Amino acid sequence: MKKILLIISSIIVSGFVVATPVFAADCPEGCIPTAILGDGNGCFCEDDNRGSGVISILNMVVNIFTVAIGILAAVGIAITGTQYLTAGPNEEKTRKAKRRLIEIIIGVAAYVLIYSLLVWLLPGFKGFGG
Repeated sequence: MKKILLIISSIIVSGFVVATPVFAADCPEGCIPTAILGDGNGCFCEDDNRGSGVISILNMVVNIFTVAIGILAAVGIAITGTQYLTAGPNEEKTRKAKRRLIEIIIGVAAYVLIYSLLVWLLPGFKGFGG
């Protein structure tokens, strides 16, 4: 668990260290300042579709991941519920089922956190259904 938290925190910190600052005064009217997408000058303009290829691919990939994680979480919860119900008086099986359920919930919560960070960090990203 400590190793996973260390990896996640290092990825987040490296994103802040590598990011190039862009100031709003440098972008034309109607454009969003960003160092990740855009025309090479740090601006993302939705009206003239600069950078829209990256955004559309990112939307497609994230939508696929969102649906896959939702399906896997639902199947995992159903399997875990069945294991919990069939465990009977066996405490070891009950403990394993509870642990799996907690792991599934932590996984879904981690994905929601990553998804919300992505929506917050990328100005042109619309998220699921966007």
